[in-house]
Amino acid sequence: MKSPGHVISLKIRDFFRQTGVLVYRFHEENRIWYLYSPAQAQSHYEHAVANEFFNDRGGKFWLEVTITAQDMDNLLRRDYLDGVDSLSEYLQYNFTVPCDGYLGKEECSFSDLCSGQCNDNQVIPLFNLIYRNASSRLHPNFRLTYPTMHLYNDEYYVGEHFAGVKIDPKTNVISRVKVVVLYFRTDRQNPQVSGLIDRWEQNLFDYAEHFDHPTLNMTINSDAMIAREVRINGFSCIPFFGFSVIAVVLFIFVTNKREHFVMSHSIVMSILGIAGPLMAIGTTCGFLLLFGLPFNSIVLVMPFLIIGVGCDDVFIIIHAMRKTDKSQSLEHQIAETMEEAGPSITVTSATNILSFGIGILTPTPAIALFCLYTCIAVAVDFIYQLTFFVAVLVYEEKRLEAMREKKPLEPAENTTKQVLSIQQSIRSTGVHPPPANPNGIVAKYCRFLKDWRTRVVLLFILTLYWSASIWGCQKMQIKMDTTNLIMKDSPLNDVAYIYETYLWSEGQLVLVFVNNPPDLSEERNQHEMLELVNRFENLPYSMGKNSTSIWLRSFLYQSSLYHETRGFYKLLDEWLQDSENGGARWNDMLRLEKSSNGTTLGIDKFMFATACAMGEDANWSTREKLQKQWRAVANEYSHFNVSVFQSYSFYVDQLDSIGSTTMSTVVVAAITMDLACLFMIPGLASILSSSIAMFSINLGVFGLLSVWDVNLDPITMCTTLMSIGFSVDFTAHISYHYYRNPRSWTTDERLADALKGIGWPMIQAASSTLLCIAPLLLNDSYMVSVFVKTIFLVTILGILHGIIFLPALLLTVGNSEEIEEKPKSVEQGSFSSAKQLVTEPNSETELRAITEIQIQVKDRKSG
Repeated sequence: MKSPGHVISLKIRDFFRQTGVLVYRFHEENRIWYLYSPAQAQSHYEHAVANEFFNDRGGKFWLEVTITAQDMDNLLRRDYLDGVDSLSEYLQYNFTVPCDGYLGKEECSFSDLCSGQCNDNQVIPLFNLIYRNASSRLHPNFRLTYPTMHLYNDEYYVGEHFAGVKIDPKTNVISRVKVVVLYFRTDRQNPQVSGLIDRWEQNLFDYAEHFDHPTLNMTINSDAMIAREVRINGFSCIPFFGFSVIAVVLFIFVTNKREHFVMSHSIVMSILGIAGPLMAIGTTCGFLLLFGLPFNSIVLVMPFLIIGVGCDDVFIIIHAMRKTDKSQSLEHQIAETMEEAGPSITVTSATNILSFGIGILTPTPAIALFCLYTCIAVAVDFIYQLTFFVAVLVYEEKRLEAMREKKPLEPAENTTKQVLSIQQSIRSTGVHPPPANPNGIVAKYCRFLKDWRTRVVLLFILTLYWSASIWGCQKMQIKMDTTNLIMKDSPLNDVAYIYETYLWSEGQLVLVFVNNPPDLSEERNQHEMLELVNRFENLPYSMGKNSTSIWLRSFLYQSSLYHETRGFYKLLDEWLQDSENGGARWNDMLRLEKSSNGTTLGIDKFMFATACAMGEDANWSTREKLQKQWRAVANEYSHFNVSVFQSYSFYVDQLDSIGSTTMSTVVVAAITMDLACLFMIPGLASILSSSIAMFSINLGVFGLLSVWDVNLDPITMCTTLMSIGFSVDFTAHISYHYYRNPRSWTTDERLADALKGIGWPMIQAASSTLLCIAPLLLNDSYMVSVFVKTIFLVTILGILHGIIFLPALLLTVGNSEEIEEKPKSVEQGSFSSAKQLVTEPNSETELRAITEIQIQVKDRKSG
């Protein structure tokens, strides 16, 4: 029997083993077809059907190689076409990777790993063999037509292999090809083969990257290639993060340095100010990854946002701490600091959390994932700022107190400055501090804004701004471009150019799956299936019958069984094994239903492919129309469980939903922001003004992004949610500080006090945010540039609204009643000067506080 200690020891070892597995685990998700399409989109079902069709053989692998001439001209020139033929053969049979003894070989080529239909590229050597001989081109048994070429009685669809095609009007033969596409498609079969295929694919990426040919260019397109480039795009942000951190640290140091602060204090505050956001980023990523949440490249923008949000809170806390009465105990000062700063940072943190929290509910996984990481990070940062940063602030103040006790006595002339700090203390007198100096810059600025002529001019400027923003919103286009997710120097940009310029405009395949076919040994069912095929061939932009690959036509033609029903499935089985007459090449398009002894009983399911050519109309809008038409035809044959699949259907579904999703999400987020502000700022005038300002900021951001050549796509939707959350930062602070001031004050007094209390931290926060994203201007990525543009706009527009337009609005809709019983001297100035406050205290409490300070100074001087 094992001792309890031995059992416990084993459990502890197992626990730490599992901990190691969890720490190692890193689930990264960069499949853009999954990330950027709605979770409930029909394309996911269609993709599942296609996967199910091929998964009986271990799943499907696909990779496409596009070949062009270096001068982008005709590939049918002798040396060029021979080069294409040689490259096709090399990649198929001679490009090998170590395969660890698989099939008894040390090195395996694609042909060794391939199963199922592995002769997709056979049309290339056949075409070259015939085309290179001028007499063969015109031979009646060899018709090099497009999109289907005919060799004797067999047909080969070349529409998906050739693009940039020109036909000789005299002979009707292909005379020019600008693009050749090679397809490498196979079944993964089992984990060992799947791993070897992945190794072959990775080696091919390296080969293409260093491909050097005197006449040809080569590019690659595959799911793994796209995921790799998307990952590179996201991780390109990482080198810039260090520069952002350094820039923000230096900014905190410079802007918080004062003549009566020691250098070490400014340095410590700068470092500790950014420590909280950095810890929040680490905590969030570690926590979510621990629970198996995936990570994708767009999340790497999140750290820059958290640095900006976290440092905003730092400026507010430090500013509030500076205003406290230094004659009071440190406990009292910290309490006053949190009473002043706490509600303000809570409003902005809560609204940011809610804004991104709403984004988590969006049906697009990439947006939901980004919002989840950012939402949790903002919440964690808020906790760290209230605990970690405030705690280290206490220890830092204690250190400064100890240093001050060792320093020489302050001169007597500083008495006035210390007494003045009491008057500006937040709650030191037991009553709300009186208004500030009427001759100060802030007071004069508020009186300037209160002038009706100033507000008329501002209204005119706002009208022009709103008009331009609305025009920009109307101009914004819904567009999904996969190149927006990759770097501008990515080889996939060349692939995208070739596809959009040639392949999509001249020929694009749609796969049709018949998952519940009828008994095709019956003639009427054969006619119905051929009618289904015919419906697709007659849709707009269809390339017609010549572009269709359907086994049934070929089988009925070659077997002469159009009117024969006996032995249908037996002959079909034999035909599918006949490679000489071309029957074997259709195996990949059927799944037969067989008995236990191997006899074919029927057809379980099958697929066919047909093509469309959009010509000059090749764009996402046309693709969306075509996809709806394909699905409409499939729905008419629902009794056969017909579904369609097209590799770009995911993005079309995103385009179809992005407009409505964005609008509904924005409306819900905006309403939620208002409700959040209502709980924290229960003042009707402040809520109304803040809501108008938030709407104005977001209208400007959205409209000006459109003017700045940004389209509506999932990335823009992410930044829109971010904009809504950030816009509250610039409105809630002013509204809260305005609301909390006594209603007995005039509106310009209340506003001046609000600006004096929060205006400078707001400017610091905006400036630090711009500094934080400034290094990203060097990043050559559309995704990053959209985030940079959005943050730039929301910051600039936010600070303009917070300092200019919102104050003017508060002065207009706020409490405008003046207290008529004021003494004449007060009426003339609206404010009491700081000097009067020192010499003429407002209360017994103030007098007692001033006396205590004077006694302390006198004692130090005499001591």
